This record gives sequence, C-alpha cells and structure tokens, in this order.
Amino acid sequence: MSKASLRKELVTFTNEQLVEVILNAYSSSKEAKAYFEFFLNPDVDTLLEKKIDLIAKELNRSKRNYSKARISRIRAAIKDFEAFGVGPEAVGKLMYGTIRMLVGQYRYLNYTEALLKGTYKLVRDYIDYSDAHGIAQEALENLNGMCRETGLGTAGMREHIRIEIAVAIEALARQKI
Repeated sequence: MSKASLRKELVTFTNEQLVEVILNAYSSSKEAKAYFEFFLNPDVDTLLEKKIDLIAKELNRSKRNYSKARISRIRAAIKDFEAFGVGPEAVGKLMYGTIRMLVGQYRYLNYTEALLKGTYKLVRDYIDYSDAHGIAQEALENLNGMCRETGLGTAGMREHIRIEIAVAIEALARQKI
C-alpha cells in the first residue's frame, strides 16, 4: 500500500478508530512501539547510543579472526535511525561513528570483500549525505582527521579512504558544474 492510499483511508477514520489503529500497531510491532516511544519522548542521544550499540554488536561478530559483520545490517541500522526524523547532524554523527568503528576493527579482524567494499561505500555515502544536507565541510574534516590518526585501522585502509574521499569530492564537483 502506498503512502497516498494509506492517507486516503486514514482520512475516513474517526478519532476513536485512529486511536485504536495506533494502539494496535503499538502492541503488535516492536518497531512501531520504538517509533511511538521516540515520538512521545524524542531523546536523540539515547536513540543514537542504541544504534551505536547495535552496530558495535554486529561488528563484534567474528570467527577465527574473520569478521562476520554484515554491512547490510549496519546500513539498515543507519537507515532506521534516519527514519526517526532525528536530523542530518545526528545521522551524520552515526555514519561517521560507524566508519570509525569499521576502520578500528579492521586492525584486529580480517574483513570479507563485501565488508571492505561496504565500508568504502559508506564513506562515499557519508560525504554525499553530508553534502546534500549542507554539512559536507564537517564530514570532510572528520574523515581527514580520522585518516591522520596513526593508531586507528591500518595505513592501507586509511589511504584507501583518502582515495574514496578524493573520488567523492571530484564527483560532487562534476555534479555542481
């Protein structure tokens, strides 16, 4: 069902029917319950901590020094966080924190090709998202600062992230011409 058709249907409901639908959604779905609780008491920092913990738990999945983290789950957590309407600064903060965690874990675990490519794509997505929301300067400063940290990740990964930054900046420059 599309959003427009849902809207048409909801307009025909009475107040009591709408309340009943919302209460049913609240009690039947864990995701709906989390959304309504956030809606009634919007605490972005608490929600951010929950998502960071979820991502950290995913990144800690390993077997015999090989990471079993799933980039799809990590991206889903970021998308879910964004769906709460927390604002671009908070979403950018989660994206950057996730990138830092991915880079930091790389020093200790072997990554699959999919996780490596997903990490580099997340860097590009972070830059694109930040540019679209007017916070690109902060994102670039964060990433460049991270690449200068010698204790984080490996030199090869930081260099590859520098390349991803350059490619993303070049692509953004071409779009704006």
